[in-house]
Amino acid sequence: VLGGITALRDVSFSVAKGEIKGVIGPNGAGKTTLFNIITGIYRQTSGDVFLAEKKITQFTPERLARRGMVRTFQNVELFGNMTVLENVMIGQHCRTRAFILGAILRNAATRREERQIVEKSYAILDKVGLAHLANEFARNLPYGAQRRLEIARALATEPFLLLLDEPAA
Repeated sequence: VLGGITALRDVSFSVAKGEIKGVIGPNGAGKTTLFNIITGIYRQTSGDVFLAEKKITQFTPERLARRGMVRTFQNVELFGNMTVLENVMIGQHCRTRAFILGAILRNAATRREERQIVEKSYAILDKVGLAHLANEFARNLPYGAQRRLEIARALATEPFLLLLDEPAA
């Protein structure tokens, strides 16, 4: 229930490993609301959400990302004042080990991890056809390239479940 209106009712589905599923419907049907509930942005008033047979109904989006569920958005959500490469590097944050102490001390393990993050980010950008734009600010990309960058950042989290909201927009 959102603002007194029932946005979703009796929704049930599952996705098996390696399976691709789509959610279709007209504008206003609740597709984005469904994604927002699944990914912890909205809280539902009834029912439960499960990920790999574990109840995740109250998980935050950050916790879900660490568990391997990420999403893109209907409206592109990038860090416009950061480069294309930096946007993908941020996607790997949930998998890093150095944290604040490593950033301060700049020890060998932290420097090695940073090199690996950069290398992996370039590989992902190459996969989505954006490696040649790695040093461009995200805000300067055309819309289609911004969509691919958002997907690249999501892939950088190493998801086992990726939800794409309006992927063909």
